[in-house]
Amino acid sequence: MSDTIAAPKPRIKTAEPRRVSLDTYFRAEEKSVEKNEFHNGIILKMAEGTFNHDSLSMKTGALMSVFVDENDLNFNVNGSDLKIRIDEFDKIVYADAIVVSEGPRYFNNRKDTITNPILIVEVLSDSTQNYDRTTKFEMYRTLPSFKEYVLVHQNRKHVSVWTKQSDESWILKDYKGDDAVAILHHINDCPLSLKRLYRGLIL
Repeated sequence: MSDTIAAPKPRIKTAEPRRVSLDTYFRAEEKSVEKNEFHNGIILKMAEGTFNHDSLSMKTGALMSVFVDENDLNFNVNGSDLKIRIDEFDKIVYADAIVVSEGPRYFNNRKDTITNPILIVEVLSDSTQNYDRTTKFEMYRTLPSFKEYVLVHQNRKHVSVWTKQSDESWILKDYKGDDAVAILHHINDCPLSLKRLYRGLIL
């Protein structure tokens, strides 16, 4: 009996993602009922948030905003609808909360997209936490204004704060449990009480 050699299987070509211009992205986003990000010409739909995710995003922004107002500080606190432009990576992304110092700088005069966050909050989820901790943090660090990164865990009482130092290095501090109070140094040592932040949530 002669040996037979199987014919090689044909390679299946996968379709290349369609790349669009920034103008096309912005026009589509203005009409979209969902949030989408722009990644070097590719439009990516954002994952939908959970109850805890939405609550923690709003509470973090609210606690910072109350502190800013009570102390008459020159910061603006924004929620998750504002976009961030990252030129070096050709990205337009959303965060869960953003703080701007001394007024926003708009990208291409668009009032929905800024380039100068001083502090960014991301609420971690199972599907995005590795990306938020690594790749997204790397991209954010290319923004000259960016000085503090707040990562809020949604399944346990745990807040991680990365703070930029005068020598351009970053220091991480973790805060855990009801008694912990995270300190946001670059907005005048704003206290973020974990007891208040996680109140009412089922973890």
